Amino acid sequence: MRLKRLAAHLVAAAALCLTMSAARAQTPFYQGKTLRVLVGFPPGGGTDLFGRVIADGLAKHTAGKPSVVVQNMPGAGSVIASNYFSNVAPRDGGTVLIGTGQLLLRILLGLDGTKSRADDFTPIIASPMGRVAIIRRSAGVSDPKQLLNPSTALVLGVPEVIATLDTVLGLKVLDAKFRAVMGYPGKVDTRMALERGEVNLDGQTTPLYREGVMPLVKSGVAEPLFAQGLLDGDKLVRDPAAPEIPTVAEVYEQIHGKAPAGPAWEAYKASVRAFGNGGKILMAHPNIPAAAMTALEQSAEAMAHDPEFLARAETVLEGYGLQTGKPLRDSVSAIGATTPETVAWLRDLLSAEFNMQFK
Repeated sequence: MRLKRLAAHLVAAAALCLTMSAARAQTPFYQGKTLRVLVGFPPGGGTDLFGRVIADGLAKHTAGKPSVVVQNMPGAGSVIASNYFSNVAPRDGGTVLIGTGQLLLRILLGLDGTKSRADDFTPIIASPMGRVAIIRRSAGVSDPKQLLNPSTALVLGVPEVIATLDTVLGLKVLDAKFRAVMGYPGKVDTRMALERGEVNLDGQTTPLYREGVMPLVKSGVAEPLFAQGLLDGDKLVRDPAAPEIPTVAEVYEQIHGKAPAGPAWEAYKASVRAFGNGGKILMAHPNIPAAAMTALEQSAEAMAHDPEFLARAETVLEGYGLQTGKPLRDSVSAIGATTPETVAWLRDLLSAEFNMQFK
C-alpha cells in the first residue's frame, strides 16, 4: 500500500511539473514586462510621431500586453540613440529602436561618431517616405533645361547635409551648379529661408511639402522641381503621395534626352533606398531572445493588417502604409548592398564639399 501511495504521489508530482512547464511555455514573452521604444529625435517631429504610433500598436498587438514607453534620445541624426542601442542597451528584448533608412546610410558611410554596425539591426516594421525638391520662381527656371543656365545663382539651404542628401544628389544628377548655405537648425528653417528669399532651393518630405510649401506654390512664389520617388527594384517610380511631380530621372531626360547613369545616379539611388524605401523603421537587435523577436514580428503583422489601427495612424503614415516581413528585409538589405564604389564616391563628395569626417 505504501508503495502504491508513493507511486501515486510521484505520478501526481510529474503531472504537476508537466502542467507548470506547459503553462510557462504558453506564457507570452512580454507578459508583465515593459517594452521601451527609443526614438533618436526630439518630440514632435515626424520620426517621433511615427514612434508613438508604433508604440500604441505594440501595446495593442504584442502578446502579453506589455507596458510600452517611448524614450526620446535625440542627437546627431539618431546616431546617439543607435550607439546606445547597439552598445549599451540590454539584449533582452526590452528595448527597440525607431530608426531611419537615413541612419543606416550614415552607418554604411562610416560617419565619424557612429559606433553601430548594419548587422546590429533587424527591421520589424517600417513606413516609406517621399521628398520633394523646391525652387523659387525668382531663380528664373521656367523650363528644366534652364537649370543648367539659370538667370541667378542657385542656392540651397542645408541644415545638415545627410538630412538634405536626396536634394543634393538630385541636383548633382541633373548637373545643376549650386551653392550650399550650411548652418540652418532644421528643415522648418530652410523652408522659411526659401520663403524669405535667402535661398532659392530647398527639399522637404512630401507631407511637409503638402503642409508648408504648397501655399508658396499656390501663391506663385515657388514650384516643385522634382520628387525623390521610390525604387521598385532598380526602377525609380513616382511618389505615390505626389504623383503629379516628376522624378529626378524624368527631369534628367527632359534636360539631357537620355536616361541618367554614372556615379551620381548610383549614389542617388542609394539615397532613395535609404530615405525613401527605408523611411522610418522599428528595429530590434538580432541577438534578443527568439521568443521576443517572434512576438515583435507577429505584433508588426497584426498592426499592418488592422484597419482600425491603420485609420488612426494615417495622419502619420500619410498614405505610404506599412511594410513588414520579407519586403521590408529586402529593402533594408538593399541599403547595405550599396557597392563600395558608390560608398567611396559619396564619402569623397561629402568630405570635399561639406567637410564631413569619416572613420
